[in-house]
Amino acid sequence: MEIYKKDGFFQNYCETARKDISSNKFNEFAQLDNDEKRFGFIKSMKSIITDLKLSHQFNGKNLEKSLQFKNLGNKAFQKESWNEALAYYNMCYLSIPDSNEQGKAIVLANRSAALYHLEKYDLALKDIQRAIGHQYPKEMMYKLRERQARCYLGKKDHVSALKSFKETVQALDDCQLPLERRQKLERDAQIMINLLPRNIEAEKKLTKSKKSAGVTSKKSAIPEHFVDKALYFDYTENEGRFAKTNSDLKPNTILLLEKPYVSVLLEEYSLTHCSRCFKRASVPICCPKCSDVIFCSENCAKSSSFHQFECGFLPILWKSGASITCHMALRMITQHSEEYFLKLRSELAALSSKETDKLTNDDYRKVYKLVTHEEKRSAEDFFQRSLMANLLNACLTLGGYYSTPESESYIGGLLLHNLQLLQFNAHEISELQRESERDIGNSVFIGGGLYPTVALFNHSCDPGVTRHFRGNSICVRTIKNISADSIVAENYGPIFTQVSRDERRNTLLHQYKFECSCRACGENWPKFADMNPNILRFKCDGSKICSNVLEIPAEVNEFMVLCTECGEHTNIMKGLKSLQDTDMLFKSATKLHSAGEYEVALAKYVEMMNIMNEVLVPPYRDYHLCQQGMRSCMLEFGNRYIKTKSNK
Repeated sequence: MEIYKKDGFFQNYCETARKDISSNKFNEFAQLDNDEKRFGFIKSMKSIITDLKLSHQFNGKNLEKSLQFKNLGNKAFQKESWNEALAYYNMCYLSIPDSNEQGKAIVLANRSAALYHLEKYDLALKDIQRAIGHQYPKEMMYKLRERQARCYLGKKDHVSALKSFKETVQALDDCQLPLERRQKLERDAQIMINLLPRNIEAEKKLTKSKKSAGVTSKKSAIPEHFVDKALYFDYTENEGRFAKTNSDLKPNTILLLEKPYVSVLLEEYSLTHCSRCFKRASVPICCPKCSDVIFCSENCAKSSSFHQFECGFLPILWKSGASITCHMALRMITQHSEEYFLKLRSELAALSSKETDKLTNDDYRKVYKLVTHEEKRSAEDFFQRSLMANLLNACLTLGGYYSTPESESYIGGLLLHNLQLLQFNAHEISELQRESERDIGNSVFIGGGLYPTVALFNHSCDPGVTRHFRGNSICVRTIKNISADSIVAENYGPIFTQVSRDERRNTLLHQYKFECSCRACGENWPKFADMNPNILRFKCDGSKICSNVLEIPAEVNEFMVLCTECGEHTNIMKGLKSLQDTDMLFKSATKLHSAGEYEVALAKYVEMMNIMNEVLVPPYRDYHLCQQGMRSCMLEFGNRYIKTKSNK
């Protein structure tokens, strides 16, 4: 995986730096035996901050631009184009300078009005509170209190609505409206103040009757982190650590739910998704200083301490052409303090797997020992990554991360280490995007994440699991039957149904430094397009334990088939009847999938696969069509976005 793209300034800088170093100096660099020394060598040779004239870049805040967006939002609001108004108010809020406190309050109030008309009452209420917190004008406060009351009415929270209508009456004392207009608003509020106590009393009686009847409305909580008890991790010298199962696994078993150690959005999604949790933020919270990121809530904004050291430097990273793994390498540092890493310094190298397995996912020690293939890297590779580590370190230096210069070389070495381990352990985070509700959709790469447990899964070109994402959390599910004591493998990119063996192996060797020996490669399974639909691959059903595959023409006349391996006969009549059932199940599942009944469709696909698993042996077309149907259903349980729906 390349650490930079060719359309950024880093490539030219790297090529120039390489030309400037003499052969003797480069040989000296090539002999260095650890990352801290490599980082320090390049730092002593190049002053990146001076060479590239690096400094904070706060380009997004602009009062004139924010006023233009507000005016466009107001025009859209007057036309009752609520979604359009919301979009403009978001852009206004993002671009308004932090010093303009009252301007912020007014645009937040305007945004709350658009949200109210969209019946997004909870979001509107949050914006009302934000507007009040930003010193919304006292003479206009009656508008917010009345809107707050209407939002609570929409939520059927009549107690809060009553309180807000009373606050509306009080706020009218400070308004500057003509007397007649003010009196009308006061009369309207008083009518609600008189009516609501009856509603509240009726609600109390209804709640009491529900309690006496034993009616509850508890929802089962979805855990943030979960590892199936069947999953464990083995080790061999050749394969390292890898996932296995100690019991039989059925298709659609959730094996793992995991939050990332680190995650980063691509630049093109930095203003549509929350920088911390990756949820789409239709009502964003912005950074006071920059317009490069957004958050979905105050909680996410407060929990994103990493941004204080990245604020003003993201445009530099993006312009440099640095890959997303470079940004992840930086954030692996910025989400902890300098002091945190200094405390870990003496124990990082001595960590064992047993120790790291017990650590939480936010602990750097959990990921430090992940494979880097340091021994297979060339001096040229180390040179480029060391130079990139120095660019990332420049952001830390200018961002005020360091309290003492002595720690810079050590942290720089960790940046270089991070760049190496991320190459082999990071995952692309995806979102299923559709142009319309009827569109089949595409799984789109929106960011990257490092998942300490999933990173231990080995590869197969015929994987046993698939993954989807909820925000930036990963969910791993089985897509076939996996027998006890078997490897549980995921896929690193090329799947045998789509890519030839030679191409797959070349890709994996180049990118991940291993030659694949999975079953699909070992037996050189055909691509999906090359599978013969007229041949069925039956399991030998003889009394002896036999792993032979009986390849039978689809139009067969003999139902007792002799196995050439064990010498016994298999009656394929039962299998043929079962396959008739799978045809019906597939049609039913496909229809349910198209209708949006994803849970039911998935259950049909699972039933179909279990039937096929009893009698047939992959590879064969129906099996892999069934798997693809399962994957498509599972994607529906993760990140999804329908473009036209959001614009209605």
